[in-house]
Amino acid sequence: MAKISTYDNASPVALSDKIIGTSVGATPANATKNFLISDLLTLFEGEITLQDVLNAGNTATQDIILTGNITQSGGALSLGGTVRDFNGDLGANGETLVCNASGQLVFGSGLTNQNLEQVLAIGNTATNNINLTGNITQTGNHSVTGDITQTGGSINLTGNITHVGNAIQSSGDYTLTGDFTQTGNYEVTGDITHSGGSLILTGTVKDSTNTLGSDGEALISNASGEVVWQDVSTLPSIVRATNSTSFTLGIINQGGVLLTTSGSATDVIIPTNATTAFPVGTTITVVQEGTGTVTISGAVGVTLRSSQSHDRLNHQYSVGNLVKTDTNVWYLYGDIKA
Repeated sequence: MAKISTYDNASPVALSDKIIGTSVGATPANATKNFLISDLLTLFEGEITLQDVLNAGNTATQDIILTGNITQSGGALSLGGTVRDFNGDLGANGETLVCNASGQLVFGSGLTNQNLEQVLAIGNTATNNINLTGNITQTGNHSVTGDITQTGGSINLTGNITHVGNAIQSSGDYTLTGDFTQTGNYEVTGDITHSGGSLILTGTVKDSTNTLGSDGEALISNASGEVVWQDVSTLPSIVRATNSTSFTLGIINQGGVLLTTSGSATDVIIPTNATTAFPVGTTITVVQEGTGTVTISGAVGVTLRSSQSHDRLNHQYSVGNLVKTDTNVWYLYGDIKA
């Protein structure tokens, strides 16, 4: 193998090559000694830092490839040139370096690999308003403790909603197929379609005139289709007629008038509370308009009480009144006979 010495300059140089030098501390002094090139490399690696190298020229004219980690514990990292990501790509205008699922930094919009939950997890608080002009499609549950203002677009929700604050929707449709629990105010000027789940109102309810209901009042539609609180005791009775000779009372007859028009004997039957749960206090008026005698009876399990146990209307145009006083107890009074 070639040697490097003052007498012969061989090229290329190998780590195992030797050079001639002097050993100052040797005996005799300045004795000639051979040194391996690798000895000099060890000297440089032990005594020269990266800062020494950068100070020599402070410029890297070739690529620096690192296979280990870089730890920056202080100072600033200044990038004066272009920057490439893990894939070797330059970033486009407005793109940011985003960590992907493999922990690699790639240029993207900043939300390429993040969902809304991940974004909220960073701070979990919106200090500014969020204004949405498009549609919102929600397939999971939605919990809100602040106010919601919806000024445009539609909200389509198939999950459950728990909302503690106020909700104001001034336009667009609201479609909900899950449950909705609202403990604050909810104001809507558009349509609400609720096709599934339960609507639970734990607060007070106002009608179309912004009025709270009084004790015993019910929400009743007026001629304009608006619901308003009304005292049900002052409402006119609904009159329904039947030509059947066997008629079982239903909820539609509650508080109303039943006209029997058949010319044959007619049975009017009171169902059990398990079949039709009329509220206690329900009144129903039965009028025999036809010539067929009307007999009123209770289904098995219903107790019907009347003076002298009379259970038939007396004549054509006779009127009998029924009133429910207990779960399965009714009274009959009026123009009746045995």
